[in-house]
Amino acid sequence: MKKSFYIVLCVLSTFASWSQNETDVLRYSTTDMFGSARFEAMAGSFGALGADFSAIQINPAGIARFSGSHFSFSLGDLFVATRGEYNGTSTQAFKNSVKLGVFGVVFTSDASNENKGVMYRQLSIGYTRLKSFDFNQRYEGQNFYSLLDVFANMGAGISPDFIYTDRPFTTGLAYDVYALDYNTGTGEYESRLTAGDMYHNRAISTSGGMGEFHIGYSENYMNQLYYGASLGIRRIRYNEEYSHNERLLDTTGVSLREFDYMYWQETAGKGFNLKLGVIYLPVDFVRMGISYESPTFISFEDIWSADMTARHDFGTLEIDPQFLYEGRYSYNLRTPMKLRTSFAYVFNYRGAVNVDVEYIDFKRGRLNSSLDNFGGYDFALENSEVRAQHRSVLNTRIGLEYMVLRDVFLRGGYALLPQPFKSSIGNVTKVNQTVSAGVGWKVKNLNIDVAYRLANLNYDYYAFDPSQLENRTSFTSWMHHFLVTLTATF
Repeated sequence: MKKSFYIVLCVLSTFASWSQNETDVLRYSTTDMFGSARFEAMAGSFGALGADFSAIQINPAGIARFSGSHFSFSLGDLFVATRGEYNGTSTQAFKNSVKLGVFGVVFTSDASNENKGVMYRQLSIGYTRLKSFDFNQRYEGQNFYSLLDVFANMGAGISPDFIYTDRPFTTGLAYDVYALDYNTGTGEYESRLTAGDMYHNRAISTSGGMGEFHIGYSENYMNQLYYGASLGIRRIRYNEEYSHNERLLDTTGVSLREFDYMYWQETAGKGFNLKLGVIYLPVDFVRMGISYESPTFISFEDIWSADMTARHDFGTLEIDPQFLYEGRYSYNLRTPMKLRTSFAYVFNYRGAVNVDVEYIDFKRGRLNSSLDNFGGYDFALENSEVRAQHRSVLNTRIGLEYMVLRDVFLRGGYALLPQPFKSSIGNVTKVNQTVSAGVGWKVKNLNIDVAYRLANLNYDYYAFDPSQLENRTSFTSWMHHFLVTLTATF
């Protein structure tokens, strides 16, 4: 049998009675560039331009650029292709979904009777999708290390009489299907594995997303100074399930042939934040913007469960459904605040270029106990891992728009998004990037815009024990987003 190997603390946090960790902090602290087709075609670079409903998520002062009331609706098709590289073996997985991008209205009142002071006031209400969790991922290949080694180590010191209540999602399942044996002499669990490699095959499916309801107010002062604020009410739904299969390549002297471990998780969260922003025009063709987004304070509830089967030379063993447990835990999360500066140049009243620079310090994300669990777990370990692994980044987005014909616009954009990990931890360092393009038509009071956005995401995944390089899967995802937006002014 394989000898046990040590398990780092961050792995224990993954399978403990609560599964919240630094990965969750990062997952809910990052957002994407969903919105209107005009917004996405310009890679979300709108901090100094405004006059688009989606600008509210970058700089609420952009809504003050409206001189008339405005309604916007967008719908998109998201196709994600993901490649996994695991110990020399490549795999592919795909997922397609249709998503609402933005739905909102801006009510504008004219206050320019005396042509001085405040010229227009706006009240904005709507919804913006901020992120999609719709991914399918898969990896397979040979590895000496096994998930059973993890489960064996997690059960150390716990007798079989208590293993089902103390480790109901891990060691208890493996022991029940005879994938683990208990050594009464050492008080440890031992896997029914030989000294050779296992063949791993894991399929992961996630779904859901983050969306935000906005309520904003803004003003235009003398067509030179624009300022605004918005309250964001954020809703989050994250579902994850995976099936992990391992097959023994050498079965000499053991009954076990292969096993399957299945895990499900549902996460629901609600939170809020505040955004403040200003746009200033020193001259008519130059625009400068600055905005602040407060930390988002989110309350979460996780529900999860697990199951396991094992195939032996004498048959297949399964868990009786009445002995499957369901975990439930409530907690709070605070994301880091965001600062954005923007510069735009308008040329010949036919086009514009905008540059946004966004500062985020991912080390400042925090997990906390909810009021329901006050005085309970303090997340000190997980929060120390946030500080140890994450760093601050500067995200850069560039957008360009040009009127090629009367009421016909071409757009393009590029975003450079550095990895939030410190280089010292040896995680993925390749930057994420987005390129986009689109076209728009204006017909009287109706605008029709279409866009295509391609995002390239690079990330590492460890099924268990990140101290062993052999357990790493390098994933690369390509997100193809096609969308159309209808906009009406009234």
